Amino acid sequence: MSSPPPPAPPAAHDHYQTLGLARHAEAVVVKAAYRAMASLYHPDRNPHPDAIDRIQRINIAHDVLSDPVSRRAYDATLNGSSPPPAPADDNDGPDPLAERWKIAAGFFPEIQRIHARLERLSVHMGDEFRLQLLQHQNYAEADALADRLRTEFLSRHFGTDEALLAYAEQLLLAREIEAARFVSQIVSVLGRSVTVDSVREKIEQRYPRSIGNLRKRALYARIAHKADGPPDRDAITELVGLCGGVVQRALLRTGGTLLLGTHDVKFEDDEELRQLVARRLAAECG
Repeated sequence: MSSPPPPAPPAAHDHYQTLGLARHAEAVVVKAAYRAMASLYHPDRNPHPDAIDRIQRINIAHDVLSDPVSRRAYDATLNGSSPPPAPADDNDGPDPLAERWKIAAGFFPEIQRIHARLERLSVHMGDEFRLQLLQHQNYAEADALADRLRTEFLSRHFGTDEALLAYAEQLLLAREIEAARFVSQIVSVLGRSVTVDSVREKIEQRYPRSIGNLRKRALYARIAHKADGPPDRDAITELVGLCGGVVQRALLRTGGTLLLGTHDVKFEDDEELRQLVARRLAAECG
């Protein structure tokens, strides 16, 4: 009678999943994630019976991912395969910080807007903002933290000229990623010798689509952040047109119909139209 086969070894934990990271996370994000997770699961602070096991996994994940050589070797083992599933007793899900972020945003909803803007500039920067807030818990300083991260990021890639930084930021927010990369290349070659006007000219020649996308963002800012006075009819009409829609106004009335996307929507006045356009185009232009 043959003996039963030996039990299979337990599945290895995904080090990226352990720290709640994407596989493209930069070294600074790995470090911030480790600090946050170690603080959360340290047995001295966390009475859960699995805390010791969790902190061991966190330390191992950090040891592997913080060293460039070991990380490249580890990444090579992951190529062509999906991440291993979480063990049955691990109910934290793929993002262990998601629940903590949800709680924080419930008390400080403004951090969601700040995070979304930073993430639009750089996914890595959005991750670092979230991790640093959760680690240090200085939620009242969220704007200052965001400004520091934003300034460091833009200066690292686009130099120190304020006008050029503002232009590069608008390109990133408009999802003109290739155009922004070209700006970074120009700055790396020419440094302070280049002006924002000459850069803009080159970008518009090479990426003519950027002109329309930047114009849409500028118009959206005028509409969504309304100043005192009535809504800007011309800006609303131009923006809707650039996005492939039409504003049809009824004769001798203040209302009309907004034709944008797959649904036509009635509006009673200019303010209702402004709010409709701001909501409908938030993802594309906000």
